[in-house]
Amino acid sequence: MPRWARFLSCSFTGLLLAVVGFLVAAYWWEGDARYWQAAVDFAASPAFWYLTAVFALLMAVSLVVARLAVRLYRMPSVPAGVLSGALVALGYTLFLVSTHADTWGGVLPGLYKLWPAAAVFAAPFALSAGFTAWLWERLD
Repeated sequence: MPRWARFLSCSFTGLLLAVVGFLVAAYWWEGDARYWQAAVDFAASPAFWYLTAVFALLMAVSLVVARLAVRLYRMPSVPAGVLSGALVALGYTLFLVSTHADTWGGVLPGLYKLWPAAAVFAAPFALSAGFTAWLWERLD
């Protein structure tokens, strides 16, 4: 399989796993009976598709970071993927905090506000990046 096709298929697979993981993690976090109807309504909005595009970009970046870790540091692919997914999720969380720091009263109050949700956000992202890195090796 050509590298560009493998990159697109692995990134798309990681995106699907991440979105499903986020929906399941958000359901676990929210725990409301009306959650699935609200999720379907949100999926019809432009904001959902914007976030999907951002997550696709983040999955592509995490795949590149994982491949760099495998090449440069000789890490096994799955731990490199999990680590890269967690690092990219951390970077996204820090970007989110920095863009809303004025509204939330500063960086530290923003971090205090987001840290539990950031861990819930990082878990599906890291797991999907680990699976994507594993898939990359299998498609070689």
